[in-house]
Amino acid sequence: MKLVFLHTSDIHGYILPTDYQKQGDYSAPFGLSRASTLIHQEKEKFGADNVVVTDAGDLLQGAPLATYTSKQDYEKGIAKYTEAFNKVGYDARVLGNHDFDYGRDYLTYYIDHTKAPMLNDNVLDEETNEPFAGQQYTIVEKNGVKVGIVGVCTQYVPHWQNQEHIKGMKFISAFDGIKPLVKKLRPEVDVLAVLYHGGFESDPMTGKATQPHNGENEGYKMLSELPEIDVILAGHQHNRAALVAQGTPIVQPGFRGDCIGEIVLDLEKNADGKYEIKDSSAQLVDTKDSEPDPAVAGEVKQLDAETQEWLDKPIAHMSAAAPIDHPLQDRLTGAPFINLIQQMELWFSHADVAATAIMTDDAHGFTQDVTMRQVLLNYPFSNQLCVVKLTGKELREVMEHAATYVTKDENGKVKFKDKYVTPQNMLFNFDLFYPIHYEVDVSKPEGERIVKLELDGKPIDDNKTYRLAVNNYRANGGGFYPCYGMDKIESTSDQDYVQMFGTFLSQKDIQVDTGKNYKFF
Repeated sequence: MKLVFLHTSDIHGYILPTDYQKQGDYSAPFGLSRASTLIHQEKEKFGADNVVVTDAGDLLQGAPLATYTSKQDYEKGIAKYTEAFNKVGYDARVLGNHDFDYGRDYLTYYIDHTKAPMLNDNVLDEETNEPFAGQQYTIVEKNGVKVGIVGVCTQYVPHWQNQEHIKGMKFISAFDGIKPLVKKLRPEVDVLAVLYHGGFESDPMTGKATQPHNGENEGYKMLSELPEIDVILAGHQHNRAALVAQGTPIVQPGFRGDCIGEIVLDLEKNADGKYEIKDSSAQLVDTKDSEPDPAVAGEVKQLDAETQEWLDKPIAHMSAAAPIDHPLQDRLTGAPFINLIQQMELWFSHADVAATAIMTDDAHGFTQDVTMRQVLLNYPFSNQLCVVKLTGKELREVMEHAATYVTKDENGKVKFKDKYVTPQNMLFNFDLFYPIHYEVDVSKPEGERIVKLELDGKPIDDNKTYRLAVNNYRANGGGFYPCYGMDKIESTSDQDYVQMFGTFLSQKDIQVDTGKNYKFF
């Protein structure tokens, strides 16, 4: 017989097929509603009793619909939002790091109203050492086959999250959490799967490290050291991956519901009456040709209409526009919108230096009349502003790390390294700094590229302490930057960036700095 896993992850609020760039456009090739239709079609194809449907988290934050929902009364907002996900018919789910973004009460309401078991083996109550919510695992029976599913989230959440949102919680290693559990469950089930909001720190096929082994992603460690695991259903990294490595099928289904991961196991009963896996396959199935599921879309129809109206309300008028004309190139050459974010960071923090990145290639900056749609499309994350204390030497190290993102092509033109652009754009981790004046010689060895580094006309002093304004994701070490950490954070804003934009832009006569303070050559 065949046992099939259908898997989604990192929907990030994109329930409907729209990127919210333009009101009324619902033709985007992604969305939970498209994924739901495809899931139901695949269940019909294989037989519903042969299919396990899972999701690996990160759905409460992201799209403007998610942001608007978070601002509504629970019964009007998150209740309908959650019901849209319930219509898909999941067998098991886990939390993602961004699901903590709106605080514990909001998260608890969502968990309590989710119909599928919420699996959680490694986010514990500090006092009891038991899961703060949910259950460690579930066993579902499909056509006589006992399927065990263990659920875990990346342990790195405290490095990024507002500490009030996770107060009383303890995040332990996903690997350490499941190691004894999979050994316990293995004799009790025919098939054992790990549902993981996390990814792979090394290439599953070669074992070559692809990022620092700091505990954020532990998928390769699970794959290589826990032979009890039959299937890995992952996410978090927004990668599109489907493969069988070391005999274990693995899927990571991108983000926004642009595809589903599909794993097919061929099972046979042995002489002892237990099922054995004789063969396995993994693939990604795009959702772009699937019509939106009306049952899913209908749950958020009113919320979406209100979201679209909310997005187009003007929130401020500026004396001049702050555009981004070409996101990829403007990161290297500078743009008024980059300066504007940093001007805002300095206005709130009174820091010496500000750092930011262009968060998405959908960013086009602000026109003179700024709407909430523009704010959320340019800065889609609910980050908070931190002030970090760094020595001049540490500030240089941080900036040198950013400089490792660039190289030169065969004609000597400065460009981003391919691995940061494809298959997934990682340039939300490429920070720029202001009002510091700096020059980067890309021909020099990494770590020695910054050839000019001045503030107020004076060289940065290695031994002096500077106050840097930066978002909490970066301040806590996100993006594998050196020198950052919780011990360096002086203060954290009680507003997120969306709220900050509203406050900052409500001033009169904001003068956008259109100058350029850095150079890559």
